[in-house]
Order: sequence, then structure tokens, then C-alpha cells
Amino acid sequence: MATFHVNEIATITGGTIIKGNNDRTIFKISTNSKVGDSDTLFVPIVGERVDAHDFIADAYRQGIRVTLTSKDEIAEGTEDMVYIKVNHTVEALQRLGEYHRDHSNVPIIGITGSVGKTTTKEMIAAAFSTRSNVLKTIGNMNSQVGLPQMMLMLEDTHEVGIIEMGMSEFGEMERIAKVAKPKMAVVTNIGVSHIGQLKTQENIRKEKLNIVNYFTEDSILLLNGDDQLLLEIYDEYRKDNSSVKEKTQNNGSVDLSEMTRRSLNKASVYTFGTNPDCTIYADNIKTDGESTTFTFHYKNGTKEELVDDITLSVLGKHNILNALAAIFFAIQLGIDPLAAKEGLKEYKPIAMRGEIEKVNGITIIDDTYNASPDSMKGAIHVIMDMPKEHKKFIVFADILELGDISKKCHYEVGEYLAKQCKIEKACGKESTFIDEVITIGEEAKYILDGVRENGEDINTKSFMEREEAFKYIKTNLTKRDVILLKGSRGMKLDLIVERLKEELVKC
Repeated sequence: MATFHVNEIATITGGTIIKGNNDRTIFKISTNSKVGDSDTLFVPIVGERVDAHDFIADAYRQGIRVTLTSKDEIAEGTEDMVYIKVNHTVEALQRLGEYHRDHSNVPIIGITGSVGKTTTKEMIAAAFSTRSNVLKTIGNMNSQVGLPQMMLMLEDTHEVGIIEMGMSEFGEMERIAKVAKPKMAVVTNIGVSHIGQLKTQENIRKEKLNIVNYFTEDSILLLNGDDQLLLEIYDEYRKDNSSVKEKTQNNGSVDLSEMTRRSLNKASVYTFGTNPDCTIYADNIKTDGESTTFTFHYKNGTKEELVDDITLSVLGKHNILNALAAIFFAIQLGIDPLAAKEGLKEYKPIAMRGEIEKVNGITIIDDTYNASPDSMKGAIHVIMDMPKEHKKFIVFADILELGDISKKCHYEVGEYLAKQCKIEKACGKESTFIDEVITIGEEAKYILDGVRENGEDINTKSFMEREEAFKYIKTNLTKRDVILLKGSRGMKLDLIVERLKEELVKC
């Protein structure tokens, strides 16, 4: 963890000590007034609804004796507290994170994308776990406030940092890229998350590509080669032009910032996916309903250097792609692929992100942490790949923040589900078929339109409230059924999961 003298904090942040004894040293940073002690710097964040400056006195009572502030007021009863006045507390926190990052030689792998950041981070960390001391993003600390705190956790003993980098508004990725300065980065995909704010997928791509803005000559960018919007970036900036694939764009045709263009011209750009033209790709994919095996092929230029089989204890194509990214970065940083394979085999989904649990004969797939159209489509394949002993149910809730394209995106999820069921049924794979789709919310009901208009023999049911849906689910589930639940975090499907488990245990 970073260590700062109070005077040093003022200098780095461009602040001024307006109150208190400056003879203090700080070893911790906290944005929570209930967490910290005399060695902690409190950073009060001004949010949309809450201004944490109102909790400086609470921080003092907790034992914290140094605070940043963007105001002149001194909270009553905190007269011996050190106040460092700055223009903006979040910017000051970012400056501290950037300063500490600039004085560390630990290589950072930055991870961004519309979906899959956390799973990709966890898989990369798993691939490194047997050989390296890894710092990885904790929880949801991938934002303007969380990421600089992660940088402040860097220590000399860390061999690599695996850091999620999230954004939802214009300019956010540039700011956190300046703090983290990743040496390598991966973009998992370009979907429609936050399209309500950013308006188009091309804008989302432009913003996410700002992750490379502080790249150097030896930096590496890995792109999902199965994503057409990212393949266009690869076609423009790859160093190897001997690929049989013709370029789809002329140089400079993709809308990017000038800083991004300069960085991409310096860097090496590679791809991962299921297309054999990718730098690292997967084929020979098989599942037994509980695990996935595939063969990965790693190429350097046009020469194939490594071919090996991998087994994962998870299902779904998205997890295969995540594993490819993990193997790629392990190779770049000198980790033996055999060791990386072993780490990946031990990987398990984290809570509410595809976590599978059997309770009293019913299998529950808890994917309730969040949702986007792409992640819903990925989740469909997870439940389709699972063994079918009786019936398969899917519960989808609203995907939030889709703006004007919400109806269209929800409909396409249902259309995709119905068509996948048709394809699998035509191939004689009856075990993959989804028996019923249940939706919760005003927007999710359009998923059912997509199902009904493009499929057959799939029962559908729509609810506006969680309580009504829970009663229906509880009544209709029987032993040997499989149920998947997924929706945006704000829809709180995790509450249904918890209640369902409680009720099933009683049965």
C-alpha cells in the first residue's frame, strides 16, 4: 500500500493544508467514513445524491485524522483534524493513484469491454495464480473512484496487476487510463451497455479504446477477433500484413482520438477468438454438461508456435474466449502454459456471475449481478449446455440503460434464444431445448415477443413484479429442473435466488 506524508499529499494533489498538524504519515485511503483509523486519509466523494463532506465528523469519530476537502468549512468537533483543501476530491484521489503507479514497475494488464470484464480478470488471475503474486481488481473498484484506490495497493512484491477499467460516459476511460497506464490491455467486446449515454456502438468503441492512450513502444493490445467492430481496429493497426484476410477498412477510417491513434501505431495488436485467423484461437470445442474442453492454437505472426488442450470447469463460449485471453497474457509474461492451464482448470465463477448450485434436486444458475443483451445471449448457451433431466427455465429481467433501443435489444435476445433452440432441435439435441422463459419488468416482456415470433413449443410468462414472479417460479419448479436467472443489477433478481434457495431447503 502507498505511504504518503501529509505535505506530500498536498503537493501531489495541488492542495493546501488549511487546518491541523501536518506532521502525519498516511498508509491507507478510504472513501467510507466508517472504515479507517489514525493512519487513514478520508476522501469525501460528492455524488448525485450524497455529499460525503457531510460525514467528515463521522470519519473523525471513527479515528481518522486526515481528510481531503473541496470546501472551506471545518466540521464541528474536528478541530485537530488535518484538512487538505483540493479543487475536486475525485481528481485528487486520481492524482495520488497516478503518482504511486508512476513510481511502480509492476506491469499492468488493463481489461475493458461491454461485458465480461470481471470474468476475464478472474480467468487471467487464475492463469497466473500458480506462478505469480497478483494484484487484481477487488469487487467493483474499476471506476473513477475505485481504480485509483487499486493503484494505491500496488506493492513491489506484486509481479503483475490485473485491473478492470470501466466507463459509462464520455471521457472516463481517458482519465483512468492516465492513472493506471496499462502496459497491456484487452478489449472483450463492443456491445450496447451504456448506449443510452454514448448513443452508438462506434462511440462506445472509441471511448473504450482510450485504454491504450498511455501505451509505450513495447505495449500490447489484445482484441476479440470474433467482434466485427474490434476486428476493424485490428485490420487497421496490425503490424503483420501477411494475413490472408483482406482489410475491411482503410488506414485512419475508424473514428478514434488522435492520442489513441498514436498509441496504436506504437503498439503490437493481436486477436483472440474462434476464427483461425486470430493470434490465439480455439477449436475442437466440446462439453459434457459440466465442463468444457477445447484446443487452443497460439501463433506468432503466421507461424503456429503452441497447440494444446484445455479443460474448464465452466460452460459457455464466452468462458472459452476469456480463457484464450488468459493464456495469451500468460505467454507474454513468461508463464508456462502448463501452469496456466492448471490455474484455469481450477477457476470457478464468482458469486452471482454464472454461479451454479444444486439445491434439493433443482439446479440454479445465478447470473444476477448484471446483464446486457450480449451477456444474456451468452447465458443462454450456458443453460443449453447443461444436462437436462427434466425441464429448463430461464428468468430474464429488464436490461437497464439501453435508451431508445431498449425494445429492439430485448426483442433480439428472445429472437436469438428461439433460433438457437430451433437449430439445436434440428440437430437432434433435444437436451438443449429451453422449456419456459419467464420475464420480469416492462422492458423484458419484449424478449417474449422475440421468442413467440421466432420459436415454437417454448412456454412464456410475463410479470411486472418480483413477488408475483417468485410465487409462480416456486409453484412450477420441480426436482431435476434447471433454472437460470439474469437481469440488470437494479432489478434485484438476487433476492429471488436467495428466497428460492431458502424455500427449496425447506422442501
